[in-house]
Amino acid sequence: MKSIHRMTALLLVCLMALGLSACKALPSKGEQFTALVRGNLDELYLGRANSDYLKFTDRTAEEVTAGYESSLQEEALFLCGYFSIVDPSDEIQAEAVALCRDIYTNASYTVGKAVRVDGKTYTVPVTVQPLNIIHDVIKDHDDAMAGFFEKYADVSREDLQGEALAAYDADWAHAVLNMVRAQLSHVTYRDTETVDVHVTQTEDGAWQMDAQDLQALDALILYYPSGEDETEPPA
Repeated sequence: MKSIHRMTALLLVCLMALGLSACKALPSKGEQFTALVRGNLDELYLGRANSDYLKFTDRTAEEVTAGYESSLQEEALFLCGYFSIVDPSDEIQAEAVALCRDIYTNASYTVGKAVRVDGKTYTVPVTVQPLNIIHDVIKDHDDAMAGFFEKYADVSREDLQGEALAAYDADWAHAVLNMVRAQLSHVTYRDTETVDVHVTQTEDGAWQMDAQDLQALDALILYYPSGEDETEPPA
């Protein structure tokens, strides 16, 4: 599980892009909520939505695309921060977004049937096989970054200024992102885990996914080792 949570901007993106639409058009509430959760996850991690999902949430394909792109931007910023990429340029941010897009094509989750808890609450089980790419990157970090460390063997970042500092940071960023991308050729996964996503009815009659459940799922989809884990992010 992540100990460094993307709670602020990404969670707001999740809630705004996926949140409070009332379900309709499908035969039963259970089918609606299963479809709602699956559609939300497909939007957030794969950038897609089927016609039924668009119909019963009153959303458009353009809105789904916008939500997906926003979530990628936030994931890219989190990835950069995790690997100490400081103040990424527009070029680096775009590279990180493209990388996150490719990582998420490997996302693995299965949405089960909704279960009624009471008149205003259902749970939808989501079984996730967490992507282990960040753990594998850290495990192979020294070998993957050997070229960078050799180039800057006699250099301390704290001693750099101006263009020299900018060049160092750019080289670090490109080396890190290339290191992560190299792992895409042999993606591995962790053991599966299941989160029961609560879907509850609000006072205005709409239905929404629980924010903490979204956060738990996000922490599983792409696993980031923390300081308490066996491996830690390089600095």
